[in-house]
Amino acid sequence: MIADLIRQGWKSQVRAPFWQRSLAVNIFFGLIVAYMMLNLLVLGFFLDVILEEVMPETDPFSFVSGALLYFFLADLVFRFFMQSFPMMDIQPYLLLPIRKRHLFHYLLLKSVFNVFNLLPLLFFIPFATKIAFPAMGPAASWSWLLALFSLILLNHFAAFYLKRQFNVRPIAVLLLLAAIGLLGLADWQGILNGSEAFQVGIKAVTDAPMLLVVPILLTAGFYSVLYRAMRHYTYLDAFSTHKEVVAGNRDFDFLKRLGSVGAYIQLELQQILRNKRPRIQLSISIIFLLYPLLGLEYLEEGKVGFVLFFWVLSIGFPMINYGQYLFCWESPHFDFLMARNIFFPDFLEAKFFLLAAFNFIVAVPCLLYGLIAPLFLLFVPAVALFNAGVNVYIILYIATYNSRRIDPTRGDYMNWEGVGPSQFLMILPFLVLPLLIFHLFNYFGGLYAGLASLAIAGVLGLAGKRFLLPLLVQQFEGRKYILTSNFKKQ
Repeated sequence: MIADLIRQGWKSQVRAPFWQRSLAVNIFFGLIVAYMMLNLLVLGFFLDVILEEVMPETDPFSFVSGALLYFFLADLVFRFFMQSFPMMDIQPYLLLPIRKRHLFHYLLLKSVFNVFNLLPLLFFIPFATKIAFPAMGPAASWSWLLALFSLILLNHFAAFYLKRQFNVRPIAVLLLLAAIGLLGLADWQGILNGSEAFQVGIKAVTDAPMLLVVPILLTAGFYSVLYRAMRHYTYLDAFSTHKEVVAGNRDFDFLKRLGSVGAYIQLELQQILRNKRPRIQLSISIIFLLYPLLGLEYLEEGKVGFVLFFWVLSIGFPMINYGQYLFCWESPHFDFLMARNIFFPDFLEAKFFLLAAFNFIVAVPCLLYGLIAPLFLLFVPAVALFNAGVNVYIILYIATYNSRRIDPTRGDYMNWEGVGPSQFLMILPFLVLPLLIFHLFNYFGGLYAGLASLAIAGVLGLAGKRFLLPLLVQQFEGRKYILTSNFKKQ
C-alpha cells in the first residue's frame, strides 16, 4: 500500500502544473539546478586541491570531519525555516478506506526524497570516493557515508518535528534554536570543544563500523517521534489549548486607565495574541537577542561601529519587524476602521507607545550582556533611547508607505505575504541613521561622545513627541485613502 501511494505521489509531481510552463522556462530552471549540483560535485572532488592551496598543512578528511558539527547545526536551523512538510498530500486519501498509519508512513517516506537531503550527498560522495576510500578502505568509508546520511535524515525529521511543535510551544522551540546557535558560537570561540567531540564520534564509527547502529537508531527514534506527533496532530482541534484561548481573550483592563490611547493599545495587543503571523514576527526577535555576541570580537579589536550595528539590530528588531507592517495587520478590516469616528492622534500615539514598549522590553534582558563585557552597559541604554526617541518615528513614517495586504491569521514561518524588496530598503534608514550620528561624534569626541549623542537624540525625540507626532498624523491622513484602496486588493 505504501509503495502504491509513493508511486501515485511521484506521478502527481511529474504531472504538476509547475512543469506545464514553457519549454524555455523549464530549461532555464533545469540549468540552474544542474549548475548548483555541478558546483557541489566539483567542490567535493577537488576539496583536497583547494585546501592544499589555502591551508597546506591541513588534512582534508580531518578538516571535513571537524566542520561537520557546524554543518549539521546550520542545516537543522536552515531546514526549520525553509523546509515544509507535505501534510496536505494525504487530503485526497482521507475519505478512502486506507489505514491512517499507511498514510503517515507514506508522508514520512515521501519526504525523504527531498532536495535538502540530496545536495549534501553530492558533496560527500565524491569527497569520500577520492579521499576516504583510498585512505581508509571500503568498510570505514561506507560507515562514514552511512553515518552522515543517517545524521542528514535525523536533521530532516527533527526539523519537521520542531516545526510541528512550534504551533504549540513557539517560545520553547525558539529557545532551543537559540541554544543551538549558542552552542555553535561557543565552539567557534573555543569555549567548548563540540566539534572535536563530534569528530571523535565520527572517527569511532569509521574505526568500529558496528557503532553505525547509534546514528541509525537516533534517526529511527526521531522518525518514531514524528510519526506519533502526526497521529496526534492530524485533527485541527489538537492544536487548540485552553491556555491559548484564554490568552487570546485577555482584556488588559489596566490599559483602560490611559483613555482612548489605552483602548487602542489594548486592541493592538489582542490582535497580536489572536493571530499567528504577528506572534511569529515578534517571536523571531528572540533569535536576534544573540546578535550582540557577534560583536564581542569586534569590541576587542576596537571596531565599535560593528558593535553598535549589532545592538541596533538586536534591540530594534521587534520594532522594525512588527512596525513596518503596522497598518497592514489591520488590512482585512482597514476600511471599516477608517469609516469609524477615530481620533487619529490617539490612534497613532497608541502605536507609538506599543513600539517603544517593545524596544524597552527587549533592552532590559540585554543588560545582562554587561556581565560578559561591561562596555555593553553603555551601548544598551544609548541604543534603547535612540530607538524609542528617533527610530520609532522612522518606523511610523515607513509604515504609511507599506500598503501590501496581508492575512494576520496565516502562521507559516516562511510566509512571504506582504514582503517585497521595498520592505528591505525601508529598514535602511533605521539602521544607517544611528551609525552616521555615532560615527560623527565618535570621530571628534570618542566612544563616549558617540554613545551620548545617541542617548541625547533619543531623549530629545521623546521630549518632542508633542511636536513630531502631529506631523506623522498629517502623513497618515494623506496616505489613508491609498492604504484603504490597496488593502482591498487581494
